[in-house]
Amino acid sequence: MTTNDNDQALIDKLGFDRLPTDIIEKRVADLLDLRGKKAVVTGAGGQGLGQACANRLAGCGADVAMIDINLEGAKQNAELVSKRWGTKAIPLQADLSDWDAVHRVMKESHDALGGIDILINNPVMVVGGAFEKHTKAEIDLTVLGSLTMVMYGCHAVLDYMLAQGSGRIVNIASVGGRLAHPGLAVYNACKSGVIGLTRNLAYEYSSRGIRVMGVAPGIMINPSLKDIVLNPNEKTKSGRDSILTAIENVHVGRVSIPEEVANMVAYVVSDAASYMVGNTINVAGGQAMI
Repeated sequence: MTTNDNDQALIDKLGFDRLPTDIIEKRVADLLDLRGKKAVVTGAGGQGLGQACANRLAGCGADVAMIDINLEGAKQNAELVSKRWGTKAIPLQADLSDWDAVHRVMKESHDALGGIDILINNPVMVVGGAFEKHTKAEIDLTVLGSLTMVMYGCHAVLDYMLAQGSGRIVNIASVGGRLAHPGLAVYNACKSGVIGLTRNLAYEYSSRGIRVMGVAPGIMINPSLKDIVLNPNEKTKSGRDSILTAIENVHVGRVSIPEEVANMVAYVVSDAASYMVGNTINVAGGQAMI
């Protein structure tokens, strides 16, 4: 090889010709612009993080498909998002615990949006309580709803992202995946699995143009959780106890709202986070400083 050949090999290896130098003269606010992007958000039919993520992404200019088993909730949320931001918001129904349904609704999302650039992977089903009192059905439900369904979403969207050679996936984990809480042994173990899945998918697919990241919320309060805290019953007591225990380690001294977590989600799918991959970012008020 000549010296020039050696130089070119080094340039290729270090990616000098692939540096995003266009960002140098842009404001960070410009890098958060998602106009022209097509995003899929799962678990977007309720009052929690899914609708907040769809709202934030649409506020940054993205068109969004909002998926939930609760179609009426998805329709209501999509109407609000579209009216607020003037972007396309499409409600779709799917049982995210069903492999075939997840792959079907991802195709529906792709066809309705005209592509998929972003997946916010936010399914959840969980049963809390003392581990020794769990039934097999309760353990299986939590594993399905807190880990397996995340895998289904990743698998389904890769059909489209691999074909186009680009994409951004954000898996919603939990700070509980890094900590211990009473009554949440199965859920927290599953969220540790989501953190590991995120890391391994990033390792496998970042070289093929797909950036995989995770976001780990702490204690997010929506109307349902607020009611559990203020009006507990025998069924919800373990969830309330877990929240009251966890808040002792939240150093900002309060719970969060879903929009605070959605802010980080919007950031990590943007060009402002172009050199971030495989990490799961805590948004937990200092509950876990790792």
